[in-house]
Amino acid sequence: MTRLNNSMANLATLTFSKEWIDNLFSTGNRVRVGLSGGVDSCVLLHALVSQLSNEQKQQVSAIHVHHGLSDNADEWLKFCEDFCQSLNVSFVAERVALAEQGSIEEAARNARYQVFEQTLGAHDVLFLAHHAGDQVETVLFRLLRGTGGKGLSGMPYQRDIGEQGAYLVRPFLDASKADIEAYAEIHKLQWVEDESNTDEQFSRNYLRHSVVPSLQQRFPSLESNIVSTAQRIETDYSMLAKLSHQQLASWSDEFGGLVLSHLAELPLDDKAFWVRQFLAKFDISLPHAQLISVTNMFFGENDRQPEQVLQNKRLLRHQGTLYLLPQELPVVLGSLPNGEWLNRSFDKVRVVSSSACELKTRPLGVDLAMPSGHSRRLKKWLNDLQIPSWWREHLPYVYQQGELVAIGDLWVHPEWEGEVEWEVSGLLPLPRKKR
Repeated sequence: MTRLNNSMANLATLTFSKEWIDNLFSTGNRVRVGLSGGVDSCVLLHALVSQLSNEQKQQVSAIHVHHGLSDNADEWLKFCEDFCQSLNVSFVAERVALAEQGSIEEAARNARYQVFEQTLGAHDVLFLAHHAGDQVETVLFRLLRGTGGKGLSGMPYQRDIGEQGAYLVRPFLDASKADIEAYAEIHKLQWVEDESNTDEQFSRNYLRHSVVPSLQQRFPSLESNIVSTAQRIETDYSMLAKLSHQQLASWSDEFGGLVLSHLAELPLDDKAFWVRQFLAKFDISLPHAQLISVTNMFFGENDRQPEQVLQNKRLLRHQGTLYLLPQELPVVLGSLPNGEWLNRSFDKVRVVSSSACELKTRPLGVDLAMPSGHSRRLKKWLNDLQIPSWWREHLPYVYQQGELVAIGDLWVHPEWEGEVEWEVSGLLPLPRKKR
């Protein structure tokens, strides 16, 4: 789906562009609207569906996430359900349990987005009602926490969400809170008030109620200026990312690994910049201190095998190249039905043999018989082929009657009469020396 720019035909009345509406529904996208029950999300849903045909309404539904943090949470859910019924819009509610550790704000946000990702299908569009005031709070909050330049771009108007090609869109990002409240008053809408929104122990509430109003008294154009600046930074960083990815492509191997020799002579800050851009390709962002630590780690001594575990990913180095890998998974072992594929975490293997075979764990201290009549210690043979450390346990070690007869299709015992087919899925790269 193309970028859904220029959604609002009139900010003062929160009217959507007809061309934008037609583009939104032209390919049969399902549209989900995050509905908390507050004034912002209620206005967003009402403003959207009021411009839709009955046929288009069938493609719209609202999603309410019940966090259970307030004694009024059940009443909010019921209000959202009734509100959707009055608009003839489908309604979905999901109850979540929040993580007990860390910030309540962050835990609630993570739970919401997890629900959204699980609910959205391929090419669905999720609307959220963040407005210009929210953008100001986000930029200030990140600035005070010590964000990098990209963090100052605030919340993007549109971004990918989940892994099925769905999009998140914030059509009200240029609208002010006053615009939204005026719309609600004109259309006599009702909404709920979350009592936690006035609790200034939460940093965003403190910014909203104590900091931003004071700044706006001195700088009346604060909101529009910050929103405009954030948009320009987002544009700049989008172009920077595009150009960086072009450069990284020329510095990467066939598996997408970053060849570190291209960066070896650069200053530390420059190296860290390119490591950050490399990770950004995979939507991974590290705090600056951690980024510097990771950069130093992987540009350290070449005889070591450093590893950095990230959320659901791993960073490892092999033969001077940095790879981002999936998280480690158990090695699948067991019998190999003759002539049938056995699908495993990162590969699949099939054996054709006159007698039963099985996969076992990597053996220790064994010698492999070579076609030349000589033998080679397994560890040295793995080093000869430059098999990366992350594959050495996952290789299919094929046994027949207790004897190692094959290692995938990389090695087959000269006297064994069976055949092995082995296909690597691509989830786990297997760069190795050509045989």
